[in-house]
Amino acid sequence: MKKTEVAIIGAGVAGISAAIYLKRSNRDCLLLDKGAPGGKLLNIHQIDNYAGFGPISGMELAGKLFEHASSFGVNYEYGNVLSILRQEDGSFLLTTDMDQIEAKSVIVATGTQNKLSGLPGEKEFNGRGVSYCATCDGNFFKGKDAAVIGYKDQAVQEAIYLAGLVNHLYFVHEKEIEAAESHMDTLKSFSNVSFHQATPLAIKGEKLVSGLLVKENGEEKEYPLSGVFPLFGERSSSEFLANTGVSLDRGFLICNENMETDVPGLYGAGDCVKKKLRQVVTAASDGAIAATSAVSYIHSLRKKEN
Repeated sequence: MKKTEVAIIGAGVAGISAAIYLKRSNRDCLLLDKGAPGGKLLNIHQIDNYAGFGPISGMELAGKLFEHASSFGVNYEYGNVLSILRQEDGSFLLTTDMDQIEAKSVIVATGTQNKLSGLPGEKEFNGRGVSYCATCDGNFFKGKDAAVIGYKDQAVQEAIYLAGLVNHLYFVHEKEIEAAESHMDTLKSFSNVSFHQATPLAIKGEKLVSGLLVKENGEEKEYPLSGVFPLFGERSSSEFLANTGVSLDRGFLICNENMETDVPGLYGAGDCVKKKLRQVVTAASDGAIAATSAVSYIHSLRKKEN
């Protein structure tokens, strides 16, 4: 069994940021991930809203972040965390598919997974015209035609952002739209937005997205466009926390301003936390705050021991 002061689950922006802050505070930590370091960054074609970097690919930014963490001696290991148990002494026992790890504190930075629509072409064109984040990728479709597929408030809000960028926006909803009236009024105020109660059938293209095939009014139609945003929401990667008793809201960790959950020693950071904005910059901030809180928690344990 391995032992560490702080186990960080997830090596995306939030997790790497937390690891850097912990090492700068001379704390022992272990960074775990079931994939390559970088998390969601590895699937982002280009980022142009992270201060100080200018346009940069997600892959390149992930490499720079991990290189920075490695320069501080951050210990990164593969590990798919299956469960966490808080023991009688307050420490945490993490069970992975490879080992067991005992930690005094845990930072959960596992991010989210998009709820996939299952449309033909969705996976094939992910990052090549298919996106799940308008604020991340909307600028790539500036002056072009695009479509949002969805019917909930998240889809409407993302569509509002896109409408100010694209030439024409198709809002495709198979069900009746469920959104705040004020958001709908805003979206309807854009002259370049058309609403289509239709069934999406497939995302078309060759190297890049070129169209969206739908069934509308009983007929198949193809909208020529460059971008498709299937927005059916996100789900937090938090199933392994079931045994901790931590409070969740639809799978997302409920944290205070110090990134503390209601389980002492357990912190959240990044997209897996319940919050309004999920961006690279907010993930980095969460990681720094969670690490600082974890350092204070470790200090409090040492005082009790002495």
